[in-house]
Amino acid sequence: MNTSRFLGLFLLLNFGAITSNLSAQVDVTASPGRLLWGSFNVGADFAVKENFSIEVNGGYNTGTVLEKLGIDDYQAVPINLIGKYYFSPRQKADGFYVDGFVRFVSRSFKADVTIDTSVNETVDFNRSRVGLGFGLGYKVVSKSGFVFDIGTGLGRTILQFDNINVSGDDYDVPNWNKTLAFVRVGIGYRFGSKRDFD
Repeated sequence: MNTSRFLGLFLLLNFGAITSNLSAQVDVTASPGRLLWGSFNVGADFAVKENFSIEVNGGYNTGTVLEKLGIDDYQAVPINLIGKYYFSPRQKADGFYVDGFVRFVSRSFKADVTIDTSVNETVDFNRSRVGLGFGLGYKVVSKSGFVFDIGTGLGRTILQFDNINVSGDDYDVPNWNKTLAFVRVGIGYRFGSKRDFD
């Protein structure tokens, strides 16, 4: 098992241990708009207190749009663990919030690169990152249980694992920016207890 898969499995198992004692109230969301770009994202947000929740969300991106740029077999797997603090919740764990997150992203692709008119090289690229950051968001929950959650996050990579193979010596692998940024939109439903918190 490579390092990125091991780390992803480790994060998911630890999340399971953390959430085993949480409230039965869970907001399950998906990002249907991402399907237009060959990807999907789903999440589960567990209420801990009236003004605090922990969300895990993950997705899969095939990057079909990138094929026009000569990039084949693009795949990305992001996993986020997010702690949210709500300032003035109306229906428990809703309204405006700030958050802190841990983000794991694994990306891979293959590309044929032309260095000049006489040199063609193939790049097999695999990179996994772990980062920390902060964000803002707003969640609306209707009385019927409909959930709409929009948020954004900005952070920095703290760990990076590369496995990059190039067919020749003339191609320099780009050193991408270590900044992590994302926008998420979730639409879903609130399941479970509507009881007041202790």
